[in-house]
Amino acid sequence: MLADDALSDMPAFTLPGLGANTLPFVVRMVRNEAHLQHVCALRAEAYGRRMPAFGESLQRPEPADRAPGTAILMAQDKSSGAVVGTMRIHSNLFETLPIEGAFKFPKSMRGQLLVELCRFSIQPGYNNTAVRLALFKAMYLYCYAHQVQHIWVAARRPLDRIYKSLGFTSPQAEDVWVPLSYADNIPHSILSFDVLAAERLWHDIRHPLYTFMVRTYHPDIQVFSGGSPWGGVPAPR
Repeated sequence: MLADDALSDMPAFTLPGLGANTLPFVVRMVRNEAHLQHVCALRAEAYGRRMPAFGESLQRPEPADRAPGTAILMAQDKSSGAVVGTMRIHSNLFETLPIEGAFKFPKSMRGQLLVELCRFSIQPGYNNTAVRLALFKAMYLYCYAHQVQHIWVAARRPLDRIYKSLGFTSPQAEDVWVPLSYADNIPHSILSFDVLAAERLWHDIRHPLYTFMVRTYHPDIQVFSGGSPWGGVPAPR
């Protein structure tokens, strides 16, 4: 399990009934071409450590980065301005999710607003736990605000264990592993997350992330400033 005390050394102040922590980076939406180029460089470096050829292919923006129904998060270090973490969020507002090419969703989810997480990357050597948790919280808040009902992810080993520690579960009794054409055909575990039930679940099981996710205000998570919610990154002019 991932404990929220990984961020305990960061400056903190208090509000009535609510804790607040600042972070050494800011989490925001990718809004322009310059942001996207930095994100691509980080993806290439992060994926290239295990899959050099695949990492090389990620140095350029992908069609999905600009597609309607897509949003991209990035974490930017305050002192250097470097992009130290990123995540792409696909929605099924305009087309089916990429994961549906390899896995058939349960019938109970027909008609729901769903998203899929993709290209989760963190700068090697940076504070991985802090960036991971902050990106996850930003994604959760963004999806909750836009009434997304379930979040899907395909995770390779050992990342599947990290997603499970955050509250993702397998849609079946046993883990489902499928190769993905958009992830170098490596087998991935298919996992889902119930957005609307998450807060109650975290509370009831006393999840170690409950305080971080629900009872702490992070002014450096800034995902609702400007731009359309699912517009993709504008093409360069």
